[in-house]
Amino acid sequence: MTTILIVDDNADIRELFTTFLTIAGYTTLSAPGGEECLALLEKNQPDLILLDIMMEPMDGWQTLTLIKNTPAKKDIPVFMVTGKAITDGEAQKYRGQFKIYLMKPVTPKQLKEAIEGYLKSP
Repeated sequence: MTTILIVDDNADIRELFTTFLTIAGYTTLSAPGGEECLALLEKNQPDLILLDIMMEPMDGWQTLTLIKNTPAKKDIPVFMVTGKAITDGEAQKYRGQFKIYLMKPVTPKQLKEAIEGYLKSP
């Protein structure tokens, strides 16, 4: 079974994604921020991470960098799911560290298509 870690400081979004992904047949974990995400990753190996960018005190880019700098976790695919438009500088700096960028609001259909499309790709 595929496990997806949802990292977002908005409890409503975490709950919505958790409910939808559970109904779609995925196992979910969730964290309200970067530090909690990293703590969960010490004991869990999800198949995919959905990561918000705009969080405090550790934003999504800082969290992504720490995940990718951890040898045992660096190969976990990360989708950036956020309401923040990505800048050209961010795109260049973090290119190759995340797989997909989804702009909020994300519908359950869009989320499902992105996840299934990625997981089915060779």
